[in-house]
Amino acid sequence: LQPKNITMNSTVNQSIDMISFLWGKRKTLLVIGFLTATVSSIISFLIDEKFESSVILYPAKTSSVTFIEFVSEQQSISKFGDDEEAEQMLQILESNSIRNKIINKYDLSNHYQIDKESKYFNSELFLKYKENINFQRNKNGAVIINVMDISADTAALIANDIAALFDSTKNNMIQERAMADLNIKRKKLAKMKIEMKELIDTMSKLSSLGVVTNEAYQGLTEAFVNSKDQKTKLEFKAKMEMSEKYGSTLKSFQIKSEFLSSSIATMKTSYEQAESNANSSLTHKFLVEKAYPADRKSYPIRWLIVVMSTLSTLLLSCIGFLFLERINA
Repeated sequence: LQPKNITMNSTVNQSIDMISFLWGKRKTLLVIGFLTATVSSIISFLIDEKFESSVILYPAKTSSVTFIEFVSEQQSISKFGDDEEAEQMLQILESNSIRNKIINKYDLSNHYQIDKESKYFNSELFLKYKENINFQRNKNGAVIINVMDISADTAALIANDIAALFDSTKNNMIQERAMADLNIKRKKLAKMKIEMKELIDTMSKLSSLGVVTNEAYQGLTEAFVNSKDQKTKLEFKAKMEMSEKYGSTLKSFQIKSEFLSSSIATMKTSYEQAESNANSSLTHKFLVEKAYPADRKSYPIRWLIVVMSTLSTLLLSCIGFLFLERINA
């Protein structure tokens, strides 16, 4: 136990010596602290004040109006999106398309005072944009658009414009792909209608020749037997012969037309869905809270700058004094 007590006593003595040493430097440390606080105060007042505005959004689950008869809960336009939709929303909000539109509309290169002759003009502009405009998700899964600017009004306008651009950007993405889908389905539907017309025309010609299917052949036979005059019998006889020859063909055409009619009905629904996707401009978000001009600045927090600068400088000064003392010892 004795060596342990000796070690503890040694540590305590070293701590006391260190405190005593720093106490001896108290006047110097006070001067350093005072100067640091003064300089950091002046610097903090030179920093431009910025105001923050935020928009809170939830993504929608679906991106189109559904034309099917039964709509599940997941397909409802009132359904809030999950993590996947929220991540998609973040990716679109961070896209070059939205960023470039905001930069051009608000002339951010001049607003942020970026030198247009600079070799790294774009890098500096995009870095400043990212510094002042950011997107994040909160603990409830909502997406938040945060904008900071030296003008409270500009910050709110940019935040609201970005939220609005989300819908138009996503609609453009959907419409670009949906238009190709629509053209394919339009051609397919037209082809199916032409095929149906050809089938109907062929069946009409066969019917005009007296061709009937097997189901109607018995009635034709009965009519032939019950006919009174020779001319009528010959007419029914001719129809029976034509039906025997082309009746199965007519039946196959009828089956094919029924199947094709069902396919056309399905394709029409699919076509209407594609047409809706290609031409509609839906909102893909639930707006919880729009941005308003802030009535007080959010940056800089001057007292925090002064306190942190002073404490860090004093800490570094203490370490420096102790280091020099150890070297000189």
